[in-house]
Amino acid sequence: MDDEVDPTDSAGEAVCWIGLLCPECGAMPEGEGARDPRVPCWRCGAVRPTDPGDA
Repeated sequence: MDDEVDPTDSAGEAVCWIGLLCPECGAMPEGEGARDPRVPCWRCGAVRPTDPGDA
């Protein structure tokens, strides 16, 4: 373990975007679909789950 690294310090982006990816093809949503999970994927047409328990 690196003595200079604080294991209690969080690293990376404060906001995780992985939940925005299409559940079928992994595409990053674009346009209105980026914030509205009801908009079908631009690549495959799948709709992201709106309830976190659905994923």
